Amino acid sequence: MTNDYLFRILLQEDIPTLRSIIASFMRVSESEIEEVLVTNPIIPGENVDDKEIHLDISVIINNRKPIDIEMQTRNITGWVDRSVLYACRGYDSLSRGGDYIDNPGFWQVAFCDFTIFKEHPAFFRTFALISNDKEHVVYNDSLQILNIDLTKIELATEDDRKYGLVDWARLFKAKTWEELKMLAEKNQNINNAISSAWQMTEDERIRDQMRRREENEFLWNYIVNEAERAKEEIKEKDALIRELQEKLDVYESKK
Repeated sequence: MTNDYLFRILLQEDIPTLRSIIASFMRVSESEIEEVLVTNPIIPGENVDDKEIHLDISVIINNRKPIDIEMQTRNITGWVDRSVLYACRGYDSLSRGGDYIDNPGFWQVAFCDFTIFKEHPAFFRTFALISNDKEHVVYNDSLQILNIDLTKIELATEDDRKYGLVDWARLFKAKTWEELKMLAEKNQNINNAISSAWQMTEDERIRDQMRRREENEFLWNYIVNEAERAKEEIKEKDALIRELQEKLDVYESKK
């Protein structure tokens, strides 16, 4: 389920699952989300641009609040800046032609398979505009960036469990049918989502796009690893050059 194509198609095609996931990070009951409208649907099985790094899903709930949701598996350079840019663009586009006070705000939500701030790990965290003093005065909370770290489920709070966010995170991280079965037995929403995902993967076109995304992911990781390896080799060579230069300087000084 960390395959962003399957994640995208599942949330687009299975509105009850989408509603349940939204309720989990909004900390509300599903009954409070009366309407969910996907505003950027794609055709299941259609080709995805290989240059795409993520597949987001934009929704409007209760005919007002816009939310952008995505699965992000790559800890790419500049991810924080990019998420802020997306959030600001979403917020800005809503203000044109209307009163600022009527702006419903914008939420950028990312399920990340990595830790953004390694020195400050957390399972679920919400970022908003607040003051940097001890009082943490809220300047504006209508623009929010929500992050769910799928690698830090063990840091989940009681509320994270109460509203089902932990269950969804475990579903997205599940690798075997045994794990899925255990989750399905405890949570009917999860069971329904698994059934929907199973039916979707019966479509050869969807499976093909999933494979393409996995191949792209593999290639990306290979390139990143090779780049890191090259950097280490350069460091070692630079260190050797410095060492030889120091020996040469010593030799020259003794002439």
